[in-house]
Amino acid sequence: MKTVPTGIKGLDLVLNGGFNYPSTVLVAGTAGAGKTTLAMQSLFNAAREGETCLFISAISEPVAMMESFVSNYSFFDHSLLEMKKIRLFNMEEELILSGAPAVIQFIEEKIRIYKPGRLVIDPVTVLAESKENEFKQRLFLFDLLTRMKSWNLLVLLTGEFTMESLRLNPLSYLVDSILHISEVAVGDRSERYLNVIKMRGRTYISGRHSYRLSSDGVEVFPRLLPETEFKRPASLDRVSVGVEGLDKMLKGGLLRDNVILFSGGPGTGKTIFGLNFIYEGASKGEPGLIITFEEWPQKLIRDAKAFGWDFEQLEKKGMVKFLYFSPVLFSANEHALLIKDTLKNYNLKRIFLDGVENLETSLPDTVKRRDYIHSLVNYFSSQGITTLITSEIPELFGTIRLTLEALSGTVDAIVLLRHVEVEGQMRKALSVLKSRGSDHDKEIREFEITDKGIEVKVALKGYENVLVGTARRPPSDIFRDMFGGKKP
Repeated sequence: MKTVPTGIKGLDLVLNGGFNYPSTVLVAGTAGAGKTTLAMQSLFNAAREGETCLFISAISEPVAMMESFVSNYSFFDHSLLEMKKIRLFNMEEELILSGAPAVIQFIEEKIRIYKPGRLVIDPVTVLAESKENEFKQRLFLFDLLTRMKSWNLLVLLTGEFTMESLRLNPLSYLVDSILHISEVAVGDRSERYLNVIKMRGRTYISGRHSYRLSSDGVEVFPRLLPETEFKRPASLDRVSVGVEGLDKMLKGGLLRDNVILFSGGPGTGKTIFGLNFIYEGASKGEPGLIITFEEWPQKLIRDAKAFGWDFEQLEKKGMVKFLYFSPVLFSANEHALLIKDTLKNYNLKRIFLDGVENLETSLPDTVKRRDYIHSLVNYFSSQGITTLITSEIPELFGTIRLTLEALSGTVDAIVLLRHVEVEGQMRKALSVLKSRGSDHDKEIREFEITDKGIEVKVALKGYENVLVGTARRPPSDIFRDMFGGKKP
């Protein structure tokens, strides 16, 4: 048994190479999910590589209509039809009603004459449903699928099934492989998913994979898996975050492959810290990537100029790359693949992931969101990349919620940024709450954002409740100021 490409972008990655040959593959799914498109796309791309292919329709559509439908896709090539590399046929209702022997004879005659390597029957469920009762439907499918084993072909069958109905249908145990595709409503938008239910004799990536249906046909985006093998040793080198005072608090900066989280309320300077981090790296020859869910790149470039940071020139020189994702249109698997491709094409050393809390919109499921972020930053670390993440906390004052769910356990270092009311004035304060694998400054320090960037100042000593946002002097100090001496 050999492996042949599926002809669907991204699907070979999911199937660890492609389809088994020979085998029978059921492409199951709900109406409008793209079953016929996937099957047609597989045929055209196989024919383009030299295979002879047959497409047999079981819904009595004229061949001209089938050709018209598929001609809307970019993978369509009319010359493949002219060269007879792809042949389209349809079964008449009378033939279908005649029973399994007549249907099998019709198909085997086409196979004998044209000797294809790949065959599509679309949809196979119509053939069975023409029988008057469930017993005869099952018998029909058994006869047809048993006969298919002798054809020595890759046979792609399509059928309209929900996941529940698929488990009850005899096709589920008669075929060698099952792909299930579906469209799911998520809030005001819909998402498409592909599941490999079964693949005899082949390992594959299990779970739900996203796919897109467009004018180019079907494109599959394998789900992001956590790294399990780390071939490079953990780095002992340190890199600057771009702020001298913070580097000192971190005892020399970040370890090169670490992930640092800046968590704070609106206006505390999270994005500025991130831009500073990328600019610092680019100025030292370390290319960086900025992934943003909030501000589109031109606004970030404009805002950075206020501090003398020319990201426009850095982008032209290839030292900085921007990726903007709208949380409303964000697709986790699709965009993870885009990010990984960007990393492969550029020798990136730093990544700034801005506004990770926006993923609550696109990934409302808490567990899936946590797993996605963990897998993504884990991948960055495995590539030796230093990552800075920002997360906005809604509270300006009072109780602190550091991050989304358990994100604090995913990162190596955490810096908390706060607005602090000190004697009637609003100031900014930062504190390093965590620095895995390294000592760090435990003091709460004031910082300022000036036209030259960020300046970390002295510790806010002599106050309590600073991280709550309302700094006040201890009662003992107030007593001494009022009455002098020591508190009795």
